Amino acid sequence: MIASLHADTLRQLKIGTSWLRGVVGEALTPELVVDFACAFGTWCDGGTVVVGRDTRASSPLLRAAVVSGLMSCGCEVVDLGVCSTPLVSFAVRERGAAGGISITGSHNSARWNALKFLGPDGALLNAVLSEELLDIYHASAFIQAGWQNLRKIVSAPGVLDRYLDHLVAGLNVERIRAREYRVAIDLCNGACGSAATAFLTRLGCRVFPLNEEPSGEFAHAPAPSPANMRQLAALMRCLGADLGAAINIDGDRIGFVTNEGVPLSEEYALPLAARNVLAKEPGPIVTTYSTSSMIDAIAREYGQDVIRTSVGEGYVMDRAFAEGAVIAGEGSGGIAFPRITPTFDALATLGVVLEEMARTGKSVAELAAMLPARAMRKGELGAAPDVVYRVVEGFRKKYAALGPNTADGVRIDWPGAWLHVRASNTEPLLRVITEADTAERAEELFEEAMTLARRLAFGVGM
Repeated sequence: MIASLHADTLRQLKIGTSWLRGVVGEALTPELVVDFACAFGTWCDGGTVVVGRDTRASSPLLRAAVVSGLMSCGCEVVDLGVCSTPLVSFAVRERGAAGGISITGSHNSARWNALKFLGPDGALLNAVLSEELLDIYHASAFIQAGWQNLRKIVSAPGVLDRYLDHLVAGLNVERIRAREYRVAIDLCNGACGSAATAFLTRLGCRVFPLNEEPSGEFAHAPAPSPANMRQLAALMRCLGADLGAAINIDGDRIGFVTNEGVPLSEEYALPLAARNVLAKEPGPIVTTYSTSSMIDAIAREYGQDVIRTSVGEGYVMDRAFAEGAVIAGEGSGGIAFPRITPTFDALATLGVVLEEMARTGKSVAELAAMLPARAMRKGELGAAPDVVYRVVEGFRKKYAALGPNTADGVRIDWPGAWLHVRASNTEPLLRVITEADTAERAEELFEEAMTLARRLAFGVGM
């Protein structure tokens, strides 16, 4: 039971909407994973569950625990092996499975890993469904199948090809192929290597893969941010390719490097993709309180609404389905197209950006230059959850007169600028983000916020 865990362990374990995440061997143990797999197998009523994993050294260990727990509940396990989370989602939908589990630490460092829980629609569990799963876990009310009712582990031959067919069907393939784009792609030794190469080949691109071996020994930190795209940027400058792309370990996030070898902030991915989507189909955009206001400019251009919600794919997609959004995503580079995929999908995003380049005849650098100039600062402060929440409450009190938005931490808006302070969903951290019309204003707000956060957390400077 979670309540019985040691306090130090609890600080390293994160249970959020649709996932369980922790440091392997400390908070995230095989015993805990077996129990959560049993809870999920029970939630699925012993039905078919699709399982996939990333390339981390710990993922085979957790896969064994997951499969054991599911089989003990009488579930049929469809084992996809090493694959992306979007592929797990596709297989759940294709097979009419009761759910899916993707074993992946996503953007976290190699010592972390996680279970992502997907429902029968292929989407991550929303808050209500996650509470149902947690109730089953806490009650230990697991289905127990007898030996005669144990079902087999099966595979899904050809599922990758069918998934890629599904992605390509939503694109103007001939228009992209006519451009014969040269694409350099950094796979960070993750789960998307063969899928990304096959996808780009179908689009008529010449592919220059980087860090494609699925070794799990990551060439750099996994998140597709400018700081982690330096190697890709250097390769772009040597190759003179048309586009550079960095894909997250489990294929849910993407960042871009221009043809000039300039890494773009991960915040650019959503507005770059949104312009293409809205040019074809009107509809609202769903994103988070932490996402750059560049997306608002795109929405205004097409007369559409931007609806903001809490940070986290589960929250974003749940709101996207409710609002009938045509595109949904975060400033992290995680983007979904609800008509095509119910999860954040880096390959789908890559295809949409290539289509936008082909549609307009512009490079990604030119497309990025069309967006409004905004300056953003992102930072974090390591602290235990109780400290983090104390800091967030301190910000709420300090800015109470400005009427802050407290739906997800504290967000304060000024003319041409905003500040968002919140607890991380995935790590024991306070996240601080500012954005403004000028770099000076963004930096000023960021430094003020970090100073206040340290004072509230540790009494520094008080």
